[in-house]
Amino acid sequence: MKDLSRDLPPGLARLVRILLRLQTIYVCFGCIAMALTFFLVVVFRYGFNADLFAYEEWLLIICFWLYFIAAAIGTWEGAHVNADLLDFVILDPVKRRARAILITGIELLVTLVLFYWSTVMMIEEIGDYPRYQTTIALQIPFFVPRAAIFVGFGLMGFYSALRLYIFLKLPAARFAVPADSDPAAGA
Repeated sequence: MKDLSRDLPPGLARLVRILLRLQTIYVCFGCIAMALTFFLVVVFRYGFNADLFAYEEWLLIICFWLYFIAAAIGTWEGAHVNADLLDFVILDPVKRRARAILITGIELLVTLVLFYWSTVMMIEEIGDYPRYQTTIALQIPFFVPRAAIFVGFGLMGFYSALRLYIFLKLPAARFAVPADSDPAAGA
């Protein structure tokens, strides 16, 4: 099951594709910005014997957003690192479907709890206006990187809910192990 968006209603599928495209663009530019920043830090430090002013502060924001946006992409694709051996052991499509539904349901519950806590955090941040905590040099409000947590968990919850909806809707046959990856077939 590679592209799950084709199992969604057309309008929702279009929204998911647009969100994923925007997220992927940010991840690409975020990685380039981080690499370029570290390159400039080395050039400034060893080439000019100077420091790049407050790069840690803008890098913090890029890293927060990069981490949570990429985590949301991983949630949609089901590409998070895991040590799940059951995927190789369970070959029955009905059991594979039930397992996928259970895991996605638990993932959704955990993500919703984390989204709730990030919502409480954002409400407190907004309530602190105009006395936001800020970074030392550039005076960037902590609201900015913390918003990444809120948006990231929101997207993860949204994608987990969509995956659960799709898994509940799909027939068990779609969860069958492809013939070319069946461990028993190679014996």
